[in-house]
Amino acid sequence: MPPEIRLDCPCPKKTCRRYTLCDECRAVHVQKGGLPFCERPKRSLWKKIKKLLGFGR
Repeated sequence: MPPEIRLDCPCPKKTCRRYTLCDECRAVHVQKGGLPFCERPKRSLWKKIKKLLGFGR
């Protein structure tokens, strides 16, 4: 099975050596107990605003 390569990678870390290499990126993040940027749940704008203002901690 060929490696998954995503040329339109949404990750903000453009200098990462795994940028666009989905399989490698996913493996590293799962090993660390997390999810890659593109698979993380999206937070609503309201939750971002509340965090910025210091509410909801």
